Amino acid sequence: MVRLFHNSAPGRQQELVLREWEVLRDRLRRAASARVADAADIVRTAELLPGQGDGAARRDYVWALDAYQAAGKLLDEAADLPDLAAVVVLAERAVERLEMARARCEGRRMPAQLVRCFYNPLHGAARPVPVCTKRRRRPGPRQAAADRRPACEACRNAILAGQLPDVLPALLPVQEAKRRTVRVLVPYYSVPQQWSLWAATACGAYDEESPGLVLSGEHRRRASGREAVTGSSRGAVR
Repeated sequence: MVRLFHNSAPGRQQELVLREWEVLRDRLRRAASARVADAADIVRTAELLPGQGDGAARRDYVWALDAYQAAGKLLDEAADLPDLAAVVVLAERAVERLEMARARCEGRRMPAQLVRCFYNPLHGAARPVPVCTKRRRRPGPRQAAADRRPACEACRNAILAGQLPDVLPALLPVQEAKRRTVRVLVPYYSVPQQWSLWAATACGAYDEESPGLVLSGEHRRRASGREAVTGSSRGAVR
């Protein structure tokens, strides 16, 4: 992803914002489609037989199926870049949870759960935050900022250097004077939570409720609330 923080501006600036958004959208949609296809191959061969596995294994299995179905639904209905990022996250988490179910059934050690980068969940694993000890000095402002949220190595290093991390952007309609609506690219987590299912969950990476919420249409209800306030809609991402 590209670092994108645009102030609203008319004319040419708006055209550049939307063009940049469309390039990112097309790239991310291809990646999301590939992840769903990969997950489909694994889901088809991962059936639990009746009576196989304990209750926890079956819960993992059902959650994985819901996450896979939610990823497919989002792929068809995505309205912005965070929706497509959530497709990738949910498809990957479905595969991870199937592996957990399989490990439970086979009595193997549970695989470690991946903690994804908050600033851009597509970056993959977050770097472990250093454990506070008596020997460790009190962190300075940059160190404290880097420790505040899970971050991949690149994003963490950017924060430590006093730079902006490579944040996943969202396209947010903003009303200007004279009732004119412009679209600006903002960090996905700065979108009000009543308008976005993903702002507080790293696109579904940090909670267990996302698959069910997507399958019930909650992502569309929140997006509709944003459209009602701003009077703007882009429809599904194509």
